[in-house]
Amino acid sequence: MRLPIVVLLILLCFSTVLSQPKPIVEDRGNFGLQIVDDSIRRHKYLEDKNQLLLIGNRYLQLLDLTNFRVIDTRPINLPYSSLRGDYNIQDWTISSDGRRMALLGLKEGRTKNKQTAWVIDLLTEKRIAELTHPDRIRAAIWSENGKMLMTMDAARVDPFTRTLNVSFWDGETFEYGHSITVENATWIYLSNDGERFFAASGKSKNFFGIKYVADSDSYVRIWKTRTAELEKTISVADPKFQFKTRQIEISPDEQFLLMVKKHKSVSSEDRLLAWEINGGINPKYEVRPQPEIDDARIEISPDGKYFAVDVGKNLQIYETETGKLRVELTNIDLPSWGWLDNQILANVDFKPRNLIRAGKVLKAFDANDGRLLFTQRLAYEVLETYDFSYTNAPNPPIILDETTLRPHPSRRIFLTSSNQFAKIFDSRTGELLQTVVEPPVRFDLMGKPKITNGHMVSSADWSKDGKALYVFSANHRSVSLWQLVEN
Repeated sequence: MRLPIVVLLILLCFSTVLSQPKPIVEDRGNFGLQIVDDSIRRHKYLEDKNQLLLIGNRYLQLLDLTNFRVIDTRPINLPYSSLRGDYNIQDWTISSDGRRMALLGLKEGRTKNKQTAWVIDLLTEKRIAELTHPDRIRAAIWSENGKMLMTMDAARVDPFTRTLNVSFWDGETFEYGHSITVENATWIYLSNDGERFFAASGKSKNFFGIKYVADSDSYVRIWKTRTAELEKTISVADPKFQFKTRQIEISPDEQFLLMVKKHKSVSSEDRLLAWEINGGINPKYEVRPQPEIDDARIEISPDGKYFAVDVGKNLQIYETETGKLRVELTNIDLPSWGWLDNQILANVDFKPRNLIRAGKVLKAFDANDGRLLFTQRLAYEVLETYDFSYTNAPNPPIILDETTLRPHPSRRIFLTSSNQFAKIFDSRTGELLQTVVEPPVRFDLMGKPKITNGHMVSSADWSKDGKALYVFSANHRSVSLWQLVEN
């Protein structure tokens, strides 16, 4: 009888091993600036080289995400102490190849009438360029390919941006090219190759002494950045319509520009217009969803083939190329998060719990028929704060913890990260496939396991090829690297 028992135990152990799910990613080690007693202040993923650049207070580190190793760790001396109070470290932008950084808001770069910026070589720490146009540089933006650097005298475009001065610099030689002034800007866009600059303009208005920019009398202009030549002007002024230029969308391949115009009195006359960026000034097509366009946002699928529009209680999905209606989904709102993949729409609903805590629920829908595929509760915690001064006005709530979604490049799985967790789920079913990072478990006096309440994660994301996952620790000192397990 002893032999059968041994065999049975072996079979049970073997079946237990077989029943364990195969991991999606494997731990390849913990890296970062903890080895030199430093903290990570900035990081940038370098797509072309598949590398991760870490910049700290005193050191720089470069990680190879193909072979999961440290390429270099060396001292770096950046002028953090020279940063003015109205700027922060996030204003220092890094080129796409990780070689250069634009430094804005330095005290030594400010004179009586001018605020210049510097570009430094991160390898040598030498200043290789001084940016002097316009007189005040508040933002610097690199094109996706790194061949153009754009500077502005405003940190962003908002309803109070009445005059925006934009300058263009060669992203490699930093030779000054041209400057453009945009009056009453409502929206801007720099093409991925840096060769085109788009800007929408509205009309300045006054509301009880407060001047702001409205969508009225709108138009969109496209310039060639190398010459400042005005390539095209799209006039969308119409006394019967209000064009939602703040919600313009460009397709991922930069072939189409999409915009909604809302009728001022008859909602059933609302239209969506599509222009070919390489075409003429007239729309390629326009569609008139019925009964109306409720939310003027446009959500384009990741592959750019489709876009979704809110039509009241329903959602309509169109082909981007032709404007042909593909499907109408009933009782589905315009996705608040977007497309989880090319076939799945993701909504995140706010679910209040009590006065201090609040929750969010992710709902995934099939974009072909509107079926609810799964729901998932997300970490989202806010703290309501109040001002007990004479105004008694509440301050904005403080976000204590919120979930970030990162779809995998394959779009078959997605990652969620919050302060405490990093988890991987199946995009179609919502099934939890792997918990990558979680707080340690402790045991109470009764021996029951409980998860500790400490923060573990500050951010996480995938490499462009999807073969690596990097997770930054909450203490901003280390980053763990994970390798995708090939099937």
